Amino acid sequence: MDVTLIGNSPAVLTAGILLISKARSFGLPSPRVAIIGDPDQITPVEGPAVLHSHVLASCGVGRELSRGALVVVPGPPDAPLMVSFAKDGRSGWFQIDMAGGGLHPATQGLMRLSRDPRPVAREASRRLRRVLSGLGIPSEPALLDLLFAAPEPPLSRIALALRAARSLTGEEGSPMTRLLTPEHGVCPDPLPLGVTGEEVLARRADGRLEPLLGRVRVHARDALEEWLDDIAALAKEDGGRDLALLGALAELGGHLGMLPASSMLPPPDSAADTVATGIGAALGASVGERDASRSLVTIFRFLGGRFVTEARHPIRLMDAEPPAGRLERWQWFAQAVAESADAVDSLWRRVIDPAS
Repeated sequence: MDVTLIGNSPAVLTAGILLISKARSFGLPSPRVAIIGDPDQITPVEGPAVLHSHVLASCGVGRELSRGALVVVPGPPDAPLMVSFAKDGRSGWFQIDMAGGGLHPATQGLMRLSRDPRPVAREASRRLRRVLSGLGIPSEPALLDLLFAAPEPPLSRIALALRAARSLTGEEGSPMTRLLTPEHGVCPDPLPLGVTGEEVLARRADGRLEPLLGRVRVHARDALEEWLDDIAALAKEDGGRDLALLGALAELGGHLGMLPASSMLPPPDSAADTVATGIGAALGASVGERDASRSLVTIFRFLGGRFVTEARHPIRLMDAEPPAGRLERWQWFAQAVAESADAVDSLWRRVIDPAS
């Protein structure tokens, strides 16, 4: 049986690999699958990246042994790591830093405070880093970018950052709610998403922050108030240079403050948990094919697939053009792979087993 496919590279390569693999799993003669296009002109999709994808892992793309559907594609050590917590990487792509400076403004703010010549700034950074470490999130820029930038609800971001940190360090911090007073009545409302540091200081000045501050245990509230005083004083000196850090922390803390007594953070789903616990492997990945598209080409050819310049009756699959940006291209790639895999059964019935 001759099958010729045309479409964008991830869609046709995935379909070709799965068609040949399915025939072999049934003990049938392998179909002669061809793709219209030049393999040297395949759209590159370069790492570093980490995602959950059963299809890519089964095709040998970035597969981590004994890690199920975890896919880690290596890349340059100073390039941002592309991350998706969504199943099959269909959505929610963002990036975290691997060079040590941070990408999110809040991460960059903490890094600047740590190197600031002002003693008050360095002390404010030290106290914050000590608290984060005690709660189980060391102040690594990659983990902080995850905590502040992942496109997830605030409590889910905290849970994912804790899972990633635990996989990196092997250590568990204290429960997040240990600094909160028991609350059995109506919990305070959280701060709005995207709240700014300037707004946090304004709410503190006019008393609107009091319901949330009231959830903090007395011994911790004194230290928190001193830290807020230092941050406010520093902001007056430098024009609020690092208030993005205060806003990001307040957003997370405001959602923690609405938790009732003895509550737990929402557990990540299996795909997100797989990626979170694979962050450590992704941060250190340097060996292997750095182009996910090239890996698919290699597997396709290994299975006997061919590339041709034309065919009389090709089957057209998805043909959305690749975006230019790295984040957008990874989402385009992962979506095309997942959708092509979803369509393989109907394609099989159409070209291999029409009577089924």
